[in-house]
Amino acid sequence: MSYFVPRRLVRLVVLGLACGLVATPSLGWGPDGHRIVNRLAAEKLPPEVPEFLRTQLAVAEIEYLGPEPDRWRSANEQELNAVQAPEHYIDLELADMVGKLPRRRYDFIAALYATGLTHPDKAEELRPEKVGLQPWVTNEVYERLQAALREYREQSARREDTRAVEAAVIFYAGWLGHYVGDGAMPLHTTVSYNGWAEKDNSKQYVTSPGIHSQWESGFVHRNIKAGDAEPLMTPVKTLNDPFEDYVTYLRASHRMVERVYQLEKVQGFDAAGTAEARQFTAERLAAGASELRDMIVTAWRESAKPVPAWHEPAPVPRSTAPRAGY
Repeated sequence: MSYFVPRRLVRLVVLGLACGLVATPSLGWGPDGHRIVNRLAAEKLPPEVPEFLRTQLAVAEIEYLGPEPDRWRSANEQELNAVQAPEHYIDLELADMVGKLPRRRYDFIAALYATGLTHPDKAEELRPEKVGLQPWVTNEVYERLQAALREYREQSARREDTRAVEAAVIFYAGWLGHYVGDGAMPLHTTVSYNGWAEKDNSKQYVTSPGIHSQWESGFVHRNIKAGDAEPLMTPVKTLNDPFEDYVTYLRASHRMVERVYQLEKVQGFDAAGTAEARQFTAERLAAGASELRDMIVTAWRESAKPVPAWHEPAPVPRSTAPRAGY
């Protein structure tokens, strides 16, 4: 196997061929779960958020965009698939080997390679496309949303036509929702993403692939509706630090990985499943919807802050400036 291909993609392709299927990989709740997360978040936006984000048309568009990044995972767009596939997950067991997660994507990638040098037995596993980049893409799309909302404020203040920027805001909100939804799914935070991968399996959890799609796609499609998750959403809050809050959110999801395997062991996700499995699934979808709603609200509030004046960087003294070829 080429080490440039994310292992999740390889396994899914192999499974698809084995089953005689020709389909786009469905990761991160499948379309039903992503639509539920996005729709609930949009419907629960408070009145302070601009009205254009709360219309029926906007809610429908944000809902539609919930599965959008999974639509970019076709084999017909191989380069797009390869570069964005790792943005749907993060294996925290491996990511935490670098210590505190840095705020910027390339700092994290550099830290992974540095850690691989000191842990050569883990170097292959610590490649960024294998560890995953979930919190970084989420924060980057959040900041796109915040910037677009700031532009909306500025255009509104100038009494300009805001329809174009409104469309951009709606797209960013829907795009953001996909990753936030992925983060609510515990199997998107672990090396045990599709079968128990820990050395200790004394509890005899399932190790063969299948649990991932069984739960997030088939089970949700058959059993979970938006109305099951809506009452479980938390009150609106402003995030003090969207990146750090999101990492905390991912860690809360990660703590529930073993719970997923416990439910699978007692056939919790088979057919109609068990009441415990249905409640657990609704809680995770509600967590995703609440986090997305709060990120949109925070982006709106933060967009009111003035942008610091731009200052050109101080020139480097000629005597110390690096020269080509030296």
